[in-house]
Amino acid sequence: MDPITDIFNTMHVMTVIHSRIEATAPWGLAREVQAEKKATISGRMVSPSELAHLGMISRGNCWLSTDAIREPIPLTGGDCFLVAPQTPFILRDNPRTRPRSFCEVAPKTTNSVVHYGGGGAPTTIITGLLVLIV
Repeated sequence: MDPITDIFNTMHVMTVIHSRIEATAPWGLAREVQAEKKATISGRMVSPSELAHLGMISRGNCWLSTDAIREPIPLTGGDCFLVAPQTPFILRDNPRTRPRSFCEVAPKTTNSVVHYGGGGAPTTIITGLLVLIV
């Protein structure tokens, strides 16, 4: 069994919230650790500490940065990532692009498509939050 299959077989996923990010360079999005303010998801009160972040680059390229890894990781079409709960990270077109908070650009309606950036080279990211039962 490959490592990713093993991870998903051992996790207990309760729900997934997803969106599609249509970004054009320059762009950068940061996910910071959030305060312990609970929200109702699928009828259950959930704290941010229970949310893991996942994504797949379906078009274009970007860089993934976390405090846990010294150098940014280049990602390209077909690459996937999974970030543990309570782990801040940044996705951006260039390691030097200044990011904005995911919360600032997140959809405010039921539309799950985010259009963001400066009009340059396009990148499409399918992204989501997993609610894990531990």
